[in-house]
Amino acid sequence: MIITVKGYASMRKYLAGLPADGGLDIPDGSPVGTVLKQLGVPPEIEKVILVNGRHCSQHRVLRAGDTLAFFPPIEGG
Repeated sequence: MIITVKGYASMRKYLAGLPADGGLDIPDGSPVGTVLKQLGVPPEIEKVILVNGRHCSQHRVLRAGDTLAFFPPIEGG
């Protein structure tokens, strides 16, 4: 199944092997964590994860057409 992956800020480097549209073919039933591991994102790196614009955990199972986005935590003051 095909999903779209978007990485922002310092996380963009993990998308280097993907086409410009961010399309990624993954097996049915793949959780977010498996996809992040496949992309080479180290598990210990802090990150915010969204699927279809909603915050989720790495255990969320992805579906065809989903958009997975991840970025470093935002700090400010």
